Amino acid sequence: MLRAAAAPALFLERGFARFLARPGMLRRSKSTSVDLGVVLPKDLARLLDTVGGGAVADFRGRPTLPRLGPLLTAARKGGAARERLVALLAGAIPFGETTDGEVLAYFHGEDPAATAVIATVDPPQVVCRGAGELAVICMMHALNAEPPVPVPGIAEEGAVRLAIERGEARAALLLGADADVRATMRALAGRTLDVPPPETRADVRSSPLAFGALVESFFRGGDLAAHASSADALVRELALLLAKPEYARRAALAPKPRRASAANDALTTTRLIVDRIDALPPAAEAFGAVQEREETLLALAALGDRAVLPELRTRAIGGDPQALEMLGVLGDRELTLHATELLAAEGRRVPALDVALVRMLVAVGATEACPALRRLLETSPLTGWRQGLERGVVVRELVVALGELGDRSAAPLLVTILESKSQEYRAMLPLAAYSLGQLEHEPALAALERFVLSPKDAVACEAIWAIGAIGRAHAAARPRAAALLELLRGLEPGAEVTRLVALAKVGQEIKERDLRAAIDRALVEPGFRQDETSRRRAWAFRALEDLAAQPPPPRSRRSALVFDYEAMRYWVTRDDHRVRCAAERAFAAFRLPAPKARPYFAFALPDDVDALLEAVRDPLGIFKHNVATRLAALDDRRAVRALAEATARLFAAPATSTYEYDDAPPPLVAFVRALAKVNDQESNGVLLEGLRSQNHQVRAVVAENAPDDARFVPELMEMLGDPRSFLRSRAEKSLTTLGAIQPHVEPMTTELMAVPQRLQG
Repeated sequence: MLRAAAAPALFLERGFARFLARPGMLRRSKSTSVDLGVVLPKDLARLLDTVGGGAVADFRGRPTLPRLGPLLTAARKGGAARERLVALLAGAIPFGETTDGEVLAYFHGEDPAATAVIATVDPPQVVCRGAGELAVICMMHALNAEPPVPVPGIAEEGAVRLAIERGEARAALLLGADADVRATMRALAGRTLDVPPPETRADVRSSPLAFGALVESFFRGGDLAAHASSADALVRELALLLAKPEYARRAALAPKPRRASAANDALTTTRLIVDRIDALPPAAEAFGAVQEREETLLALAALGDRAVLPELRTRAIGGDPQALEMLGVLGDRELTLHATELLAAEGRRVPALDVALVRMLVAVGATEACPALRRLLETSPLTGWRQGLERGVVVRELVVALGELGDRSAAPLLVTILESKSQEYRAMLPLAAYSLGQLEHEPALAALERFVLSPKDAVACEAIWAIGAIGRAHAAARPRAAALLELLRGLEPGAEVTRLVALAKVGQEIKERDLRAAIDRALVEPGFRQDETSRRRAWAFRALEDLAAQPPPPRSRRSALVFDYEAMRYWVTRDDHRVRCAAERAFAAFRLPAPKARPYFAFALPDDVDALLEAVRDPLGIFKHNVATRLAALDDRRAVRALAEATARLFAAPATSTYEYDDAPPPLVAFVRALAKVNDQESNGVLLEGLRSQNHQVRAVVAENAPDDARFVPELMEMLGDPRSFLRSRAEKSLTTLGAIQPHVEPMTTELMAVPQRLQG
């Protein structure tokens, strides 16, 4: 029993059928066929194949559902039929019931927190996660033992409850009177909606059940054509049903949706963003500070009003680096000639201004500035440490710019930098290699070979990518490039994915098993620091994007990119812009139906609390830490549950680095601070679970932001014995703030404080 509880999925696959074969364990039914009208997840299909319509302990399988028409007719009478319809509309698959008549459903809908969760519909109560855990529970109950299966937490419970509430609302759209349709659509109008793509596989489910989302989308004016050929029979029947005139009439009753009001108009919002960019430091090394600046620039690109351009141009002409960067983000080419002339001017250089000029020219794609950029690079040699400190950042930007703008005349100069032995150029050698790859400069292959075979540093992804790009562009260079790539072994996961795809680019056959394993490692395993993790994942997706651009390869190459809808949704909702963009490009290159994320910038959040609650729960939302901060500032008790659920989801996420002293992800810090500010019994319960987490980042952030609650004192006191000093110091600081211990005073500090008293005496 203990082994079954430790590995429920393995027990379901291998041991459950043998257990049910024992006399008296399974009470069989005449109905053994499985036909629920939808493609089943693998574990649920295995469970129903084993149990069929029989009963084990207090669970009975219901492996069949009527067709949609009879199901709607029966649902109008209420009872179990209505519960099954509500489950389908909530994105769940009703597959069984308890001996008390409660309908059990397997959730596989729009909210990722509820994916693979099994729960009862009325009342909405989580039972377990996955069919394997349900099989273990059935076995334990049949043996009159207590099942040692952990119950999902507050995030899963909240997701199931909200899904069923939405399923009830969608049922009113199909079954209710006209007044019910109007009232329901008025309530649903302000809520976000994610319509999953149609299921394409007939054997194992690969996307969320779109049944309920399709109903709501139809009443909102959505198109059902793509789902008419879904592999789910119930979804196909629904598309035909909604095409009838009666449902078109009901959809016309829905009121027009209203946009959520924002606090500021476009110009005022833009000025707020500009002021925030001005307040940020121009250059930062901390990962959190870099992300904050990047998020603010993205907000300017998405929300910026071009009415501020004259003001920014005036500032830029006066030599304001921040204004130049903002002009580049807004795509304004008005000052391109002026910027080029400034770079070509003789005299004393200002590094911060030169960096901003170069970045602006790259952002607007000013290829006419290449001669000036090349000339500036030629006249900016880094001959010593002083020049490296003064001009190193400018040279770095120039190396990147010449590759991005495709200046082939700069290739010999970049080769010279790549071959340099100077320490001042060492940090920018990977960038020089990448630019040479963008220029497809064949003579650079020799310098790249020396660079990647050097024992001084780890092999850079940029250099590997450049070798593949040059080998693909020049047939004569392919044998040498392939031989060089074969020599590279023992690479970190991101570099290994890049190497395998580079081999494919130069015409070599690669094994699906090796490519799949490298992709999994690059996307799952964290790096030493957060930036390394981000870089590794971005390069893995960049390599997959390159793989999609290859001529039609054997099936083994294409099948390496196996991402279901949940995985795609996960990657396109990362707050890390570098990873998110790389994932979006890779999915688009393979023509995968990836969802589109919804950003929640701090400058354009809705005023309505209900809209903020919807935003913080949005499964396609990014930058939701801004919503959490706003909700905490409003001090509305309705926000407690939503913040607690969202924070619990973050606690369940894996660590982003293996370096225990690394900074925690900024969204995690924002949500913990927002929840600690609420200081409610329910919210503090979630924070206490965070203190007991195995994730060192979660424990550190919660310990540093512990609220004024006596329940935290024992947990923090226990943390004082942790061997890791970064946890001990945070626990000691919070315990001092809570008054549980006296502040620690160094003896030398006491002596220094006593000196003024002795002098006065």
